[in-house]
Amino acid sequence: MAEPDKTPLGRMNRIDEILDEYESSIGLSKFKEKAIDDEVKKYLSMDRNQIEKLSVQECGEAALMLGGLSFHIQRCFNREMSRVNWADGLLKKTISGEELQYRGSWESQYNQAIKNNDYANDLLKLKNYAKQRADRLTYLASSAKNMSDLYKNLQMAKVMK
Repeated sequence: MAEPDKTPLGRMNRIDEILDEYESSIGLSKFKEKAIDDEVKKYLSMDRNQIEKLSVQECGEAALMLGGLSFHIQRCFNREMSRVNWADGLLKKTISGEELQYRGSWESQYNQAIKNNDYANDLLKLKNYAKQRADRLTYLASSAKNMSDLYKNLQMAKVMK
């Protein structure tokens, strides 16, 4: 049996595998990093005139696709935040006690301890990268859901005509 990868990245990948298995066990489909297709992009980039020309069926399709996109973005955000939380917890555990050998505020001691520990430094890089990705996704899921609702409402208005 192969020795497990003990690097921060290796450990994070193993945690991701375990959480992917959990999501599958509760009925979610397998996570795909690139789940957006060109059709969804088309609906996101339409101007008002193009949107108003859509048929009832096209509005329904757009609402369904954008709802799926909203779910996917939220799932991506959740994955990144779980990585941030995992790295933060492991970071604190890794340097626990080491920060006491440094001077300054607690934050300064904490940062110095991380700086002088290669493993902790790698963990911090993973945490920061995941946080940047999560920050980019903040509110995008609700924005995609709002677009989905817009198409759904337009569909209903067209049916009522």
